[in-house]
Amino acid sequence: MPTVLCEGRNASVRRNLAIAVDSLPQLQDPLPMRQEKQRVSSHQLQEEVLPGIKLAQKSILGNTAELADSSAHAVAFHRGLGTPLHPISSSPFTKYVEEGGLKEFSQVAYAKDNFAVVANGASHSELSKWVNEFFTDSPDTAPSDFPKFGTGQTKYYGGEERIAHDSGNNIVLAFPGSGSVTGGFFKPEISVLRALLGGQTTIKWSPGFSLLSKATEDYSRIQIKTTHHTYSDAGLLCISMSGDASQLRKAASGVVSALKGVAAGEVSKEDIKKAVATAKFQALESGQAISTGIELTGAGLVAGGKAFQLDEVGKSIEKVTEDQVKKAAKSLLDGKATVSTVGDFYNRYLAVAARVVRRSLKEEPRLQAERRGEMDLRFAKWQVSGSITLEETGN
Repeated sequence: MPTVLCEGRNASVRRNLAIAVDSLPQLQDPLPMRQEKQRVSSHQLQEEVLPGIKLAQKSILGNTAELADSSAHAVAFHRGLGTPLHPISSSPFTKYVEEGGLKEFSQVAYAKDNFAVVANGASHSELSKWVNEFFTDSPDTAPSDFPKFGTGQTKYYGGEERIAHDSGNNIVLAFPGSGSVTGGFFKPEISVLRALLGGQTTIKWSPGFSLLSKATEDYSRIQIKTTHHTYSDAGLLCISMSGDASQLRKAASGVVSALKGVAAGEVSKEDIKKAVATAKFQALESGQAISTGIELTGAGLVAGGKAFQLDEVGKSIEKVTEDQVKKAAKSLLDGKATVSTVGDFYNRYLAVAARVVRRSLKEEPRLQAERRGEMDLRFAKWQVSGSITLEETGN
């Protein structure tokens, strides 16, 4: 099952465009924009491409979880990984998508230093035959007069964003995570921290035994889970919550308290060992899938020239210590969090976002932010005798 991986974007991955075919000769079919065939007709663009994009936009509009995840990426990374997979419906993208622009982009995307061909179950001679036939005339690098893809490491920013929506309520609390094992930014302790926080139970009719399950067990009308988006040079650790708006506000405070407990070393060694075992199992289970292994290998070759090694991931995770997990949690709290909300929160969002961001700051900036949030109120209260007593209170 060969896979052509080019630096780009599609609906399934943010960092790479993966094109999968069942047999090697079929490689020619999904590459109509390659080299001498770098053209797309006007009717194809207007009748096939643009309608498909618009349908994808409409499907995303009703998916508050997808909107919250996309918002979190945009706030966390701004450009690059922060670019939405699907432009919003109000975006004037149609005037930028035209035949000439697609041809220029293809000359950058299909340069040899920008894609990898990975095959499973194919002989080396057969793979070499078809690769030479289809890609011999591909340039080694993109033309010098065309814009290049960014080569620097992805930068994390953080912040907050609110999106009003009447189809559901979602909050995403995100922090900088770990890059892929094929790059130089892999942090196995993040995988362990993700498993330790958990949230989504695997036990029917039970909230589960993870830290976030326990922290939110009193709020039956919400769902919570911890996920990690891994890219070649960066990652995003996301705690996603959905459900009743009033319970989400209270649950968000419990989530921050749970993370603080990990940073303070309040988690038992037994729980850390269980999290290490869970993280290793999840990594091996995901990596043993043929499609996942091919994609990760291709992504590693495109980004840094290194193939994905599943056993390397497992060995790295099992070496994670309690102190590493504690330091990882503390570093997340010391940095700037990303908070994205989608739903019907109204002014309640301001209090939730401000409180979460304040609690993720270091002590001195946090105290300053809390002082700004205080309000002194002076009022007059009439007594029965007619005299006035002034009282002062803080809120």
